[in-house]
Amino acid sequence: MQQKRTFLTLLLLLVSSLSFSQANSSDTTRILFIGNSYTYFNSSPELLKALAQEKFSEKVVETQLISAGGLTLNQHWNGNIALPTIRSGKWDYVVLQEHSKLGMGVLIDNDMYFGKTGLFFEYARKFGAEIKKAGAKTVFLMTWSVRERPQEQKTLTFAYTKMASELDAILAPVGLVWDKVRTNDQLDLYFRDGSHPSPQGSYLLATTLFATLFQETPLGLSGNISGKKLSSKGEPSRESQSLIQISTANAKLIQTNSWEVVKTIQKEGYPKIERPPLNYTIPVLPKGDKIKLKKIEGKWYGTSFYGSNYLGLILDIHSTNDKIGVGLSFYSPDRQDRLVNQKAELKDDQLHLTVFDSLRTLSSTILFSLTEGELTGLSTSYGARIYQYRHWHLSRQSIVNKVDIEATERLMESFEESTSIDGYVKAAINYYKQYSKLIGSDYLPEERYLNAMGYNYLNDKKMADALNQFELAITLYPQSVNTYDSYGEALVLAGQKEKALEIYTKGYELAKKKNDRNLAYIEGNLRKLKEELKKDKE
Repeated sequence: MQQKRTFLTLLLLLVSSLSFSQANSSDTTRILFIGNSYTYFNSSPELLKALAQEKFSEKVVETQLISAGGLTLNQHWNGNIALPTIRSGKWDYVVLQEHSKLGMGVLIDNDMYFGKTGLFFEYARKFGAEIKKAGAKTVFLMTWSVRERPQEQKTLTFAYTKMASELDAILAPVGLVWDKVRTNDQLDLYFRDGSHPSPQGSYLLATTLFATLFQETPLGLSGNISGKKLSSKGEPSRESQSLIQISTANAKLIQTNSWEVVKTIQKEGYPKIERPPLNYTIPVLPKGDKIKLKKIEGKWYGTSFYGSNYLGLILDIHSTNDKIGVGLSFYSPDRQDRLVNQKAELKDDQLHLTVFDSLRTLSSTILFSLTEGELTGLSTSYGARIYQYRHWHLSRQSIVNKVDIEATERLMESFEESTSIDGYVKAAINYYKQYSKLIGSDYLPEERYLNAMGYNYLNDKKMADALNQFELAITLYPQSVNTYDSYGEALVLAGQKEKALEIYTKGYELAKKKNDRNLAYIEGNLRKLKEELKKDKE
């Protein structure tokens, strides 16, 4: 009898344990986000988690974000994080958010448009298959069009809806809700760049995703949310902090519209939308006059949308034994950027060039036609997931936008010659004096430009160039603590620790005198360097 009681007791305990375990499992929802800055802005996964836990106090919601600025699904697929994380098999939902231009854009001069949707479709299908294998549900987070091009929402809606329908996936219609309220003066959904979400925009994303996944209204939930702040890579902060603060009225407005759009899709199914026509036309270079090599030899000056931050460019055409040679350089006040000519030929009354830009790691084809003594060009290139089409305009006049580009070229040649004689800093200061006379006003490069160039050189392992930039920055901006810190850091990396100690010390004394906000930082660097020098002498 005692044995029967013991057996029954153990059986009840086992059943209770299994029941508790199953309840625990069903009360936990695990959501993986794969996206980019549209998702990590304002820590959207944390907003969703907070809304769910406010609505369902007994529910545990776990989220993880895999992201980086500008990443596409293609890049996520070829990376080493997303797929292993999906295959861990612990997720209920995997939320996919593609690049804002659907992974492939078209840039015509300075205007960006949607390109082909093929790349998005390809990797949406690949991810969908992996997510299904892992036992999770695929969720497509439909993004929104930029502020200045609301008409592009149709392309986004079509692309996301097509993939969700084809893969029998869940569609989170964030873009549709956004489109519904974008003209409401009470709301400002955009960050100042007109593309990324403001706190209100991220709240709209979170409430729409909440309504989609949990099939519950978000009405009445708080607009003041705290949680872990997520980095661009999705890493959470250690401590919880305030993430967004939305007024009750605005929160209600967003909640209402999110729920209405989600309810409609739940009732009627995926939106029915045809593929919209392209909203751009690929430019074509018009035919010009008949071109002969002798007619176009020599220097041409002008501008191009290829690089809008330049003063201008020089195209130098020459020939040797009827073989065409080309020099192509862009000029800014501070540097000359040369494009390497790989091929040049006259064909169908056009000059055909193939060039390589080492600065941008970009190859381009440029066609030029001659019309009424001027060269009109069109370049085509592909890089960074963008097809680029740029117009060029050149003439024999060296003055471009009130700056003599030929004179600027001579000044830069003189600067390069004097660098080896006078040293970089002295030669640069003299160059800026001469350039200021040329343009008729004082000119000096900004401190942040010099600092950025210095770190670019460091990243490219060009130590001598980096040290020159940082030394010039200190010379031109001696009252900036940051210039001392940057120069000191570069000197340490160059192995010039004694010189670095001198620079760090000067920077520290200046920071103390000015009560600079970087005082603690440069003090820490100085202390660390002193410890290193002490160890080196032991």
